[in-house]
Amino acid sequence: MGRILRWEFARNPGAAFSSFTGATFALTLISVLVLLFLSLRISQVSVRSWSYPWGGLVGGILGNLTDRIFRDPGFFRGHVVDWIGLPNWALFNIADSAIVISVFVMAVLSWRGSSYRGEQNSEQKAGEQR
Repeated sequence: MGRILRWEFARNPGAAFSSFTGATFALTLISVLVLLFLSLRISQVSVRSWSYPWGGLVGGILGNLTDRIFRDPGFFRGHVVDWIGLPNWALFNIADSAIVISVFVMAVLSWRGSSYRGEQNSEQKAGEQR
C-alpha cells in the first residue's frame, strides 16, 4: 500500500521488537496472569472513558494469547503472527495496536486525574475544598 503501509508475515516468539525471544512460555504465563487480574478488576470500572481502554487491553492480550496457546511450536510456546509494517518500524498486529493504544489512553486519563472507579485523586479533592 505505497510507501507508508506494507503487509508482511512474521512469527514472533518474543515481545515488542522481538525482545525476550527465549522466554515465550514466561510471556504467555504473564499474559494469563495479567488477564486474570484485569478480569477480577473490570467490574470496578465505573467510568465510560475507562471502559474502552480496558476493553482494548483485554482484547489485545486475548488476541496475542490465542497465538501463544494455539500456534506452533506448541502449547504456551506459540509464536505471535505480526503482519503490519510501517517505514522504519518493527512488524506488529492489531492486538499489539490495541494494547499500545489502550495503555496510552489509560496514561492520559490518569494524567488528567481520572480514576477508573470514578474517584477523584487527592489533588482534585484538595482543589475542591479550597
